[in-house]
Amino acid sequence: MNAALVTGVLVALAALAGVWLTLRSDAPNRWARVVLQLIAAVLLYLALFPPRVDEHFAAGTLVVLTPGATLEQSGAGFASAAAVVALPDATSRSDIESVPDLGTALRRHPDTAQLRIVGGGLPPRDIDAARALPVEFVAAPLPKGVVELSVPNSVRAGSRFDIGGRVEGDGGGRIELRDPAGAVIAQRALADDGAFALSAQGKSAGTADFSLRVFDHGGASIEDLAVPVSVRSGGDLRVLLLAGAPDPELKYLRRWAEDAGVQLTSHIALSDGVAITDGAAALTSDNLARTDIVIVDERAWKTLDLHAKAALTDAVRGGLGLFLRITGPLPDDVASDWRSLGLDVRAADVAQGVSLQRGGTPDAAAAFTRRANTVDANHATPLLRAGDGSALALWRAEGEGRIAIWWLADSYRLALGGDSGGFGTLWSEALGTVARAHGTATPMLPVAARVDQRGVICGLGTDAYVEQPDAKGVSLMIDAERSAARCAAYWPSQAGWHTLVSDGAHWPFRVSDAKDGAALARARDADATRMLAGRPLAESSNATRSIPAPRWPFFLAWLIATALLWWFERTRAQAIETAEGDAEQPLPSLA
Repeated sequence: MNAALVTGVLVALAALAGVWLTLRSDAPNRWARVVLQLIAAVLLYLALFPPRVDEHFAAGTLVVLTPGATLEQSGAGFASAAAVVALPDATSRSDIESVPDLGTALRRHPDTAQLRIVGGGLPPRDIDAARALPVEFVAAPLPKGVVELSVPNSVRAGSRFDIGGRVEGDGGGRIELRDPAGAVIAQRALADDGAFALSAQGKSAGTADFSLRVFDHGGASIEDLAVPVSVRSGGDLRVLLLAGAPDPELKYLRRWAEDAGVQLTSHIALSDGVAITDGAAALTSDNLARTDIVIVDERAWKTLDLHAKAALTDAVRGGLGLFLRITGPLPDDVASDWRSLGLDVRAADVAQGVSLQRGGTPDAAAAFTRRANTVDANHATPLLRAGDGSALALWRAEGEGRIAIWWLADSYRLALGGDSGGFGTLWSEALGTVARAHGTATPMLPVAARVDQRGVICGLGTDAYVEQPDAKGVSLMIDAERSAARCAAYWPSQAGWHTLVSDGAHWPFRVSDAKDGAALARARDADATRMLAGRPLAESSNATRSIPAPRWPFFLAWLIATALLWWFERTRAQAIETAEGDAEQPLPSLA
């Protein structure tokens, strides 16, 4: 309940009580006193809470100097501006007003109708304060260094990942990517516009601090930027491998699965009655329910009995992923079984030498071999393409699960050529596409988190908290009432790796020091401010605002009404005293 309503109720009750007492009395001028009491009550309320009226005023432009403003910008004349303010760390003259943030500046200058932001852009804390006003952005040149950076939030162990971005500075420079031990693992000359693209491999699960080192055309170091990467274990992927014979592809696939932490169960036949078995490889309903994907080639399929094939088909329709490998000529009975699964495989006279299409572009650096087959599948989607655009693998939906077929013979050549990360990425993406879907909710972690800057974490469970680098936990206040995303704000006070703990799961994210990546932070501030900018600002404009009416007329009228009531009471009291005095005088004596 607000103050105006409470005050109005109390004043009304007091006025009604006074009217009731006045009407009960036999005093003269009762009705005039009643009217004055009601008028005084209304005037008292209006004096305390005056009505709002529209005021016309000349709205002006507030010029805000932000960090990164050049001396020329801060020294320029702002004759058309209503006021000029400077945010912390902004270069400015001594006669320019300094403010701690944009919100304070707007409170000090309530007549502001539009903003002209000058310099590097508004920091994150001031973005919300500027949304309600038209904004013009006069940007300062970006500093030298990395100004654009694209890094995946997390990668799977054993997979390759790409790092891209752009460097602002002298042309003709180069960039190096270093692993956590400081060894150079990739380097490339910068493009004319400073763009770059590098690749690395997430070898083992955990957190890793890679770094980018930028050099100008003369070889001088421009910047050394930390690149944090969270490498997730592949332990949540449970794979059952059935093979009719060992081959190089299986050798490298099993090695990658071990490095990536995949739970691999395998049965590889060596000869009749002799096989290498690792784990429970039986195709029972219970075993398949605990498995995410089954990899089987045509020779292993031929050895399956009807019961095992039926169990496998039922499991696929229930969500299991089935990955079929063609390693040689396809027997007629196997081709018939696979045709019943929606995959029509036929021998064909096609060129077997191919290149791979990686990242959407052909990679002609390595030569591979495909099986001499064509595959027609109902409502299938390419899983892997050759450099000429033809499919080397397909997948299709079957019930709640997926079935894939793969006829590339020697993807292991990637690992032989030294690109073990490319081999791992190839198989990680392929198996991840087909495997059983778990639907694990992933929280939204802060992007480019920095010390003393507000970050937002969403998708939180009950009693979620953040564990700081010093192992101290920071509880989070989850806003579950206004948003179904269950978000919370987080202000990190320490640089380093933090860990979100939610519903028993741990999600690491890195917080950068306020001084790290200055060029990148400046570029992101500029981009965020540029998104606020709209129409060009006018020099001045007439605006209307709602303000409280002056209180003094209502107070003066209330004072007059109260004085009249006092006068009525005073004259009534004098009349009563006179009447009582006359009644008390003694009668004259007749003697």
